[in-house]
Amino acid sequence: MTPMSARQTAINTAVILLVVFVAWLLVQVRSTIVLLVIGILFAAAIEPLVNRLRRRGFKRGQAILTIYATLLATVALALVLAVPTIARQSTSLIDNIPDILQSSRERANDINNDGIRNAVLRGINEADDFYTDTKTNPDTGLASDAAIALVTTVGGALASIVTVLVVAFYWLTEKSTIKQVTLRKVSPKERDRAFTIWEEIERRIGGWARGQMSLCLIIGVISTIGYFALGLNYWFALGIWAGITELIPFIGPILGGAAAFAVALTDSWQKALVVVAFVVVLQQFESAVLVPRVMRSSVGMSPLTVLLAVLVGSTLGGPLGAVLAIPVGAAVQAIVQEFVRDQVEQSQEEEQPILVGSD
Repeated sequence: MTPMSARQTAINTAVILLVVFVAWLLVQVRSTIVLLVIGILFAAAIEPLVNRLRRRGFKRGQAILTIYATLLATVALALVLAVPTIARQSTSLIDNIPDILQSSRERANDINNDGIRNAVLRGINEADDFYTDTKTNPDTGLASDAAIALVTTVGGALASIVTVLVVAFYWLTEKSTIKQVTLRKVSPKERDRAFTIWEEIERRIGGWARGQMSLCLIIGVISTIGYFALGLNYWFALGIWAGITELIPFIGPILGGAAAFAVALTDSWQKALVVVAFVVVLQQFESAVLVPRVMRSSVGMSPLTVLLAVLVGSTLGGPLGAVLAIPVGAAVQAIVQEFVRDQVEQSQEEEQPILVGSD
């Protein structure tokens, strides 16, 4: 091997440093990237409504603002009606967590099966340790500091919501321009395929976002009604928790049902078993009826691909990474499928026999 010149060494070193800097920069701005991705997902979810309003004479900006106003008004009305009950039940639930855990531990000790008893006790002890650590080692020690932290958290959440709405607005208004500029960088021969891939990715992630929001709402409403009918304490807070955890793939329903099971366990084993039966029936109903109907225009990923995407996403970004991994995986799968389809078509064309006419 010939030794590299000083100029080649400097160039290679600069390239390596540039790659390291870009990786460091992505890590530093990962929260901004997440908000950008969420904004694009939200834009893809509401785009059919925007197009429908545009067909009725609205301009694009007017249609987006109309949808925003409707959503914000609906959320504000729901908060006004629900916040007092949620706050009361959530506060009572948090205050009673030690009693709930102690009661659950006492009832778990009565289980005759050693394996089940040890598993339940281990889960209760882990929950107790987490609660104790959170209570004894909060982020801030003083009440005033805690109040400041609360205000900061609420302010950060509001800022994130505003950022997502702004990103979605400008993405919807400027998407055609962005698409044109991007596709111009592609060779004319590949431009049609690039356009097809772009449209397919938007269709998949838009369907996933709309379907996921619908599932969260439906599961939350059904769980709230079911817990109320079963006479479960904190039924409203537990129903909302079930709807929120529906976002988390695979383990979300388990987290939602586990909270209801722990609360029911403080009353009796019979009620806890009824809650388990209700959660299992609800999940079967979701798998057999809701998901095929609600997610029909969704990502179209195989279960193995979804599992791999969730594992990678959760490793890189925790629960939020697991949620965002599915639409990102759907986009990657759409690109791969398009290239595989193109390769198959080229192979079939090459294998076609050449017909020669006979005299």
